[in-house]
Amino acid sequence: MAAVVTGTVVLIFCIPLAFFVRSVAYDRAIDGANLEASSLAAELYTVNDQPTTTRLTRSANEAAETPVTVYLANGQVLGAVSGSPANVPAIVRAGLTATLPSSVGGRDVWVPVRHPSASVAVMVAVPSSLLTKGVAREWFLLFAGGLLLVLIAIVLADWIGRTIVRPISDLEDVTHRLSNGDLARRVVPAGPYEVAEVGRAVNELADRIDNLLANARMAGADLGHRLRTPLTALRLDLEALTDGTTKTTLSKDLEGLEAAVNRLILDTREPPRPPGHADLAGTIRDRMAFWAVLARSQQRAFNVEVPPRRVEVPLDRDDLEATIDALVSNVFAHTSERTSFRVALQQIPPGSGSSTLVVEDDGPPPSAATAPRPPRNAGTGLGLDIVRRTTERAGGTVQVGRSRSGGFRVEVTFPEAMAAGMNM
Repeated sequence: MAAVVTGTVVLIFCIPLAFFVRSVAYDRAIDGANLEASSLAAELYTVNDQPTTTRLTRSANEAAETPVTVYLANGQVLGAVSGSPANVPAIVRAGLTATLPSSVGGRDVWVPVRHPSASVAVMVAVPSSLLTKGVAREWFLLFAGGLLLVLIAIVLADWIGRTIVRPISDLEDVTHRLSNGDLARRVVPAGPYEVAEVGRAVNELADRIDNLLANARMAGADLGHRLRTPLTALRLDLEALTDGTTKTTLSKDLEGLEAAVNRLILDTREPPRPPGHADLAGTIRDRMAFWAVLARSQQRAFNVEVPPRRVEVPLDRDDLEATIDALVSNVFAHTSERTSFRVALQQIPPGSGSSTLVVEDDGPPPSAATAPRPPRNAGTGLGLDIVRRTTERAGGTVQVGRSRSGGFRVEVTFPEAMAAGMNM
């Protein structure tokens, strides 16, 4: 933009100036020739003999760069050069000064000798090269100066633009990093006042987010510590049991619960970690082995369809287990005993690079009071909310609907981190 605007202004001034320079050069050459012819005509005004006229003509030709021709009354031409007219033009014979085009290019300046003497007129030939002498150099300096001004304007515009664009680019980079979880990133306020103020506001917002997350982590960790008190009491009650089999079974369950509480405390105190990779197919098989015990005790028929290959998804094993447990627990929580269900992992369409976990039951159509609703941003049941947040963190999607029998059906699609076709 600076180049276009400055270039336009420079051309508006340079083009008329170029014509003016050429006009000045032309007038300077013509005025010089006119002065030379008038001076010689004044000298010839007082001369009546031809030898003196010849000598003056020769001297004029030796001193000037423009050839001089003198026309005598007897028709003789002194100092004639190639291309000089043979006769004096009628306008000059009438006693008028004239500048006429030359037959060989350039101009001929005529000055009459207004005295009844041997001389009639003096003609000075101005060549074309003299009419444009110095014009090319002046044009070069003129347009070179204009080009220099354009370059200076571009450099200044670039410098001014960088003082605005660079802080905005840095601000954009920091905001993207903050949105990606790099909460330690901050902006160095720079640039114009408005841009610097936006940078400071972004830093204040990041500090506020840090404080909120720190408070949330402390609250979660405090909740975890509070859970340890009833767990300790439960372990004391467990130690009082006399049935060895029951005591062993409950001890294992209590250890798992304590491990979950410890993991909750650790996760809430530490900043979010980047997700790892885990085998979705293997995790489904392991968790369904756990839930199969409860399903058999409730006389539930179930079907698990999982491919034998590894299905790597961008989530940790703990997150996958929490997702699967939330989906299967919904089946047990919202359907009666003896209600069958199905868990399947499939790639739809084949080769799409994503796998879909389907959990559906054959229960009656869910009622508005008991059926979990599709997850929304405004919040849902805790189980489906865990599924939604975990899936979105991996870049997947969740769809809730009904099975063929009218029961509950959830489809969770995960992008595959690595589709390794190896058997387990």
